[in-house]
Amino acid sequence: MRLAIWNEPAAEFLVSALATGAVEAPVEVVRGTRADCERWLRAGAVEVALLPTLNVLRQTDAYDVLPAVALSTWAYPFARLVTKAKLDRPLRTLAVDPRYVQEVLVARIILREHYGNEPRLTPYDNPTLQVLLEAEEDAALLTGTDVPALQTSRYAMDLGQEWYELANYPMVWGLFAVRKGEVDVPFARAVRDVVAAADTHRDLWIRTRETYPELHDFYLEQLRVRLDDLAIASLTNFREYLFFYGVTDEVPGLPLVEIAEDDEPGRKPLL
Repeated sequence: MRLAIWNEPAAEFLVSALATGAVEAPVEVVRGTRADCERWLRAGAVEVALLPTLNVLRQTDAYDVLPAVALSTWAYPFARLVTKAKLDRPLRTLAVDPRYVQEVLVARIILREHYGNEPRLTPYDNPTLQVLLEAEEDAALLTGTDVPALQTSRYAMDLGQEWYELANYPMVWGLFAVRKGEVDVPFARAVRDVVAAADTHRDLWIRTRETYPELHDFYLEQLRVRLDDLAIASLTNFREYLFFYGVTDEVPGLPLVEIAEDDEPGRKPLL
């Protein structure tokens, strides 16, 4: 069976146990953009896909969510708010890449709820990081795999760290989704085992990658893989903000699949 994940470093970590040989599972991994993963799932080309949390919560009638596993972080070096000055004066405008809808929304929530700022968004079409950094707006939201390596003298805020300081929970960036009513229990367990093995063998995977100190700390300490009580609490906060900010007509439910454990000896719990 096929699992679609984003072609981004944090998502790659979730299935890294397959590449290192730390676990064997009947899982074929396909990689693409976030939009690719959702398109493949909707078309039935894959059974499970990692989707942005926002996409799932806006379409709870279309998706179910696998238990036990998710992509969440305490900090997130792949999304940073960069301002021309510290937040000692109001931000009037914010340059953004509209492809990163979830990060843009999180930035809006943080700026309003934590700093009392409601800047006007200025979308740039498929911009480079340098274009956003040199934009005339008061601040820019930098997103993507190249952000951690970007050098700038401007004041920068880690979006994941800012969410933690606002909500006191890790930010849940991605959920493992299936089409509504189409969960395959053995495959759900296989996905769970693959992700759990990645968590267990973090050191092995980190040693196979060339990273600098910030990313080393991110993979070792900041990146979380469990859909546990902390992640659920964070999702509760996020769901309430979706309603408050008019993204959804009501506080959306979390379409989490409940999978009963079988009697197989040695079976790990799903949660």
